[in-house]
Amino acid sequence: MNKKGFTLVELLGVITILAIVVTISFSSYMAIKNNSLKNILKTKIEQIEHSAIIYGQENPNEINNTNCDEIVTTNKEGEETRFKPEYCKDITVEVLIEGSFIESKYLDDGSGEYDLINDVTGKSMKQDIVTIYRKNNQIYSIMKDIKSNN
Repeated sequence: MNKKGFTLVELLGVITILAIVVTISFSSYMAIKNNSLKNILKTKIEQIEHSAIIYGQENPNEINNTNCDEIVTTNKEGEETRFKPEYCKDITVEVLIEGSFIESKYLDDGSGEYDLINDVTGKSMKQDIVTIYRKNNQIYSIMKDIKSNN
């Protein structure tokens, strides 16, 4: 007898292979998506730090706190440098947004109110802390407390 069609074993084999391919594809997709979101967040942090430097340059007399925490920076080779700046000031990202130091094209305005969103967690970055400090008569900044990551 000559039957046309697939047997149950053949169908189960094909379904199993498809399930494995979908699982591998989905996990690869999620890894790529997470890396992309982390890169977007890194770019936003760089933009915030740059905006904080501009804030510090326009308001140099406000960087007058002498009770500064230790700053840890990492260079391109991955070497850490630790130092305690002579003068510093902590501000929130909200101060930079309200002072128009961050361009509105970088802000999400879904609710009619400008906000900077952490792409990894989906939370507002307004309460994240930026430290502006003076070193060798230059103004620098670093994100020290990213509360939106929690």
